[in-house]
Amino acid sequence: MSRLISGNTYSLKEIFSGENDKIIIPDLQRDYCWGNPYSKDSEDSLVDSFLDSIFRVYSQEPNNDITMGLIYGYYDELKSYHLQLCDGQQRLTTLFLIMGVINRYADNKYRELLISNFELHEDDKEPHLLYGIRESSLYFLSDLTIHFFLDSNLSINDIKAQYWFLNSYNQDPTILSMLRALGTIAIRLDGREDLEVLGDFLQTHLKFLFYDMENRQNGEETFVVINTTGEPLSANQNLKPLIILSSPDYIRKIENKDGSITKHDTAQDWEEMETWFWQHRHLNDYDTSTEGMLAFLHCVRVLESPTEAEWHHTIDISDDKFPITIKMYDIWEWFCAYKRIYELDYGWLSTPNIIYPDRQLHYTQKDLYSILPTMLYCRNNKDATDEEIQRVYHLFYNMGRYRPVTRSSQNEAIRVPAYRACQWIKALPSKDVLSFLAVVDFNIDEERKKLSFLYDYGYDDTKRHHIEELFAKAENFKIYDGQISTMVTWSSNSDDKSDPVDNLDYYYGRIKELWDKPDVNLNKLRRALLAFGVNGYPMSTDTANMTLCSETEWRKLFENQGEQIISFIKKIGNLDDYIANYKEESSPYYPLIKDESNLNFSRDHQIRIHAQGVIELMEKIRARASFRLFHRGQMFEKDMVNMNKWNGFWVWSDGVVSVFYSSCCKCNLTLDMRILENGYQIVARIDKNPAKPSIKIDTLKDCGFVYENEEWIYREIIQKPMDAKKIYIKITENIIE
Repeated sequence: MSRLISGNTYSLKEIFSGENDKIIIPDLQRDYCWGNPYSKDSEDSLVDSFLDSIFRVYSQEPNNDITMGLIYGYYDELKSYHLQLCDGQQRLTTLFLIMGVINRYADNKYRELLISNFELHEDDKEPHLLYGIRESSLYFLSDLTIHFFLDSNLSINDIKAQYWFLNSYNQDPTILSMLRALGTIAIRLDGREDLEVLGDFLQTHLKFLFYDMENRQNGEETFVVINTTGEPLSANQNLKPLIILSSPDYIRKIENKDGSITKHDTAQDWEEMETWFWQHRHLNDYDTSTEGMLAFLHCVRVLESPTEAEWHHTIDISDDKFPITIKMYDIWEWFCAYKRIYELDYGWLSTPNIIYPDRQLHYTQKDLYSILPTMLYCRNNKDATDEEIQRVYHLFYNMGRYRPVTRSSQNEAIRVPAYRACQWIKALPSKDVLSFLAVVDFNIDEERKKLSFLYDYGYDDTKRHHIEELFAKAENFKIYDGQISTMVTWSSNSDDKSDPVDNLDYYYGRIKELWDKPDVNLNKLRRALLAFGVNGYPMSTDTANMTLCSETEWRKLFENQGEQIISFIKKIGNLDDYIANYKEESSPYYPLIKDESNLNFSRDHQIRIHAQGVIELMEKIRARASFRLFHRGQMFEKDMVNMNKWNGFWVWSDGVVSVFYSSCCKCNLTLDMRILENGYQIVARIDKNPAKPSIKIDTLKDCGFVYENEEWIYREIIQKPMDAKKIYIKITENIIE
């Protein structure tokens, strides 16, 4: 076919076509490696994973086109139909090998996709895919196509015994990886009865988006320009050639078990990183090695920024390009650190394992607050144990729960919490997380208390582990959200000289039992606290409301009323029994304690305490939402009056007296219920400047009101709150029929 056009999508059949068209893998590219096993302990390879993906989309959407991603390249100036491939090598090579194996079982049905008629019969027998990395790779792929893909009689196991398989092929990593890939492909395809259907699907429905990087004369220069002036950063597709060009002298020496030395250049180590990110990709239909690598490279860019001001600029950006001034040595060092913390299991510290983000190009600032200092710690302490690393990561992860970890706004003084966390790491005098106690600027009281407790009482590994695990579990309690200093203080400040670690066990167990069991009924706990009479409970807030506590409000109650809570924890037994045995009917909280439906009504656990023992239990935080009023054991609901004729039943209080009232919607009347020492007095107040029709005096008289001391007063004092409620409701019904 003619040249591929930039921005268009093409199938395999269109890419591998034409009488003299070639896809060239230039010497800038790395060796083919997808056939290699993941590790010495694994037989699986990237070819396995790639085949899994292909089989999945083939089974789900056999008739739909599937875009496999981008391929980048430029056309050779001298051979205008030879596409020099800059990215897409591994995928296209693997697909070429798969189609070659399928062709063996399909009576050469796909032969023209592998090699043109002109090349096969009239020219040098070059296939559509050529490897320019080295001559041996180039010759082998040609021999493989002619003698294996087009000849179904030759077994894959006999390839190395053929006359055309040269000794030099055994030293070529690309050839060896291709042979391993062919072995995997043959096993995975063996026995399938739908190979021709699969072959048709692969050559027709797998599509690639092509991006033209212009011509050979300025190919590399164009590649650099594109990647630094507008194209999105892409770890797999764009950045590698730039890093290779910027780190020409990079060599990493690896000592083998036999004492020999293997040397890795930039391309090989970059390939190792890509392979690792492929192995640790999210198992979905769209992630490749790029997603995880982008998140990692963003970490590197931030860590390599020298000043807090540059961190401020860099830490939350997604469109700037990775600076190629960062050399491969530093990238590799950061990769080793990142790889180590990523692969660790933090379960024993009740902390989630690290995983790169799903819905954005890099980690959030909250994620980076724990990841970046731990990466720096690992790079500075290569001999640190797994536990030492886990402790450092957990420390910052936990602080990220309750501390502000995002950078300051542009209008404030520059402040980047993750940068300052890394300064603490640099100041550590030893690998042990306890050495944070020696860092003067590490002034986080919450963490210092825990570290001091560990230092004082974690005097052997078993004891220390036990304390750390309890700390971590307690930090996950919703009531604490990472801040457990009250529990630590209680455990170490006991008056009975008991062992602080035993105290920690006790308080952890009791708090979990009372506040954090999955099936715990916190309303039952609230009722027991009211019955116990904990000072400062309900707890004051910054508004007119008080709270019966939820979520981290409990922690504030612990801080404010520590001794009272300790007494409650130690003395309270079974909550049901304690509530059932409560007999103080004179308590304003009595109906809340004895009837569980009342606290179930209060969704946001908000309450107001008015003068003369009036309790206002609110359904929500908003003052105009529904509520229940309680006085002398009787509940008065907002809607106990006809809401079409009266504006609800309310309470007014000045801090000395409280008055229940309701205003009429139909006339100029407000009906009060005053609280007296010996009962209740109902008073009808008539608006002197009514915006509504006036109430008739005879109506008030008929309802039992008399005029005394310039007020319309109900004829008798009502002693019992239940009777007062009934009479009040009856009056509202009779006044407005």
